[in-house]
Amino acid sequence: MQRGKLFLTGGILLFLFHYTATAQTLTDSGTVYTLQQCVDSALRNNPTVQTAAFTVESARLNARQQQSNMLPTVAGFAQYGGNSGKSINNYTNTYVNQKYGSGYGQLQGSWVLFNGLSIENFVRQYALLYEANKKDWQQAKDLMTVNVILAYLNVLSTQEQLGMARSQAEATRRRVELLTTQDQEGAIAPSDLTDMKGQLATDELTVMTTINALEAYKLALAQYMNIPYSPTLKFARLGEDLTPTPYGATVDQIYQAALQNLAQVQAAHLHTASTEKGVKATRGNLFPTLSLVGQVNTNYSTVPASIYQNTTIAQTQSYVTVNGNQVPVFSPQDNYKNQKIGFNDQFNNNLYTFVGLNLNIPIFNGLRLRTAYKQAQVAREQAAFTEKTTLIQLRQSVESYYVTMMSNYRIYATLQDQVTNYEESYRAAGIKYDAGALKSLDFIIYKTNIDRARLNFIQAKYNYILQTKVLDYYQGKLTW
Repeated sequence: MQRGKLFLTGGILLFLFHYTATAQTLTDSGTVYTLQQCVDSALRNNPTVQTAAFTVESARLNARQQQSNMLPTVAGFAQYGGNSGKSINNYTNTYVNQKYGSGYGQLQGSWVLFNGLSIENFVRQYALLYEANKKDWQQAKDLMTVNVILAYLNVLSTQEQLGMARSQAEATRRRVELLTTQDQEGAIAPSDLTDMKGQLATDELTVMTTINALEAYKLALAQYMNIPYSPTLKFARLGEDLTPTPYGATVDQIYQAALQNLAQVQAAHLHTASTEKGVKATRGNLFPTLSLVGQVNTNYSTVPASIYQNTTIAQTQSYVTVNGNQVPVFSPQDNYKNQKIGFNDQFNNNLYTFVGLNLNIPIFNGLRLRTAYKQAQVAREQAAFTEKTTLIQLRQSVESYYVTMMSNYRIYATLQDQVTNYEESYRAAGIKYDAGALKSLDFIIYKTNIDRARLNFIQAKYNYILQTKVLDYYQGKLTW
């Protein structure tokens, strides 16, 4: 029995030691991320940003291909095989009935001289599209940077609120401990203690609610960074002074700066310009195409060629009758000798070349080219509408954030005065309460007022900072 107790005690101690060590390791291993590290991680790992990067690379290759379309096209063809049975000798162009090897080679090319400037406009269209996609990629990175900064500030705001909530709860806990001692001595009414215990429960609930909000913001930030979430994630405070100051730009100044600096606006302009070139390019396909063409081919055969040697007079099998006598007929006869012709000789002897101009006139092709031209016009109108809408939405967004920012600043200034006044009221109430001249419920009201004012003050401060960061982004001067 005694041995069993020893084993049980040892097992419990071992478990507690392992749990404590593991928890300590997790806490110590939690990296403290700076805002710059968070932004870098998001830009490096976020799928949205990476997808935009792939689109840029694809657009770059397409633009290069359009440039390559201006070069001549050259194609070669070669064939070699064995033949048997009756076929045509590639060298002598005569029928043969034997096994032999033969080959054929061809090289042809063409170069478009004119096609309504279609190729040139396609080059310009895809070059502009490549630049537009780069701006889209920059826009994706800018938006991700803004989202990370806002999420980071939400974490810092909640951390500051959590520190304030814990400080408030700790102050209430000390009063509960003091009142507990006084209640045991019968120096206070029992309701004073229960009132303060109820306030302690409220403060602890505020702490737990703030902790839940903090973990939610940390989760959102981890997802932007595309890293695993962990409760041990830590984030460093910013080195800059976060005390709100009046914003130094008007709505018109912010909007005009956004027109010059925002990648979204530049991308819209480039997309519209790209579709304009697309209209000209597809319209060029309706014109005739003039091309310079050329061709070279030759052939080869292993069948021996009959080479002329000489001409002799030979008796034939025919006869003529002269004075009743049959007289044989003699005629000239060409003598040939079978001889293999070398590859170089056959290549040169069978060489064929052609150079000319090719004019292709589109007369009727199922309206495919005209439909493509109409679709390009629709794409141009859509891009122009998107550009116009982008500018309108940008103006509305700037106005909305500016009005919200000014509202938050006024709230911040008001809450600053409220905190100052409530702090003085709470200080005076504490003196009265400790002297027994103030009821517990009245004191709790004072405490609730200052606690709420402090938390609202922190929230208003960060709300204002969040709006200023967005407006900084619109002006192209976003910093961290």
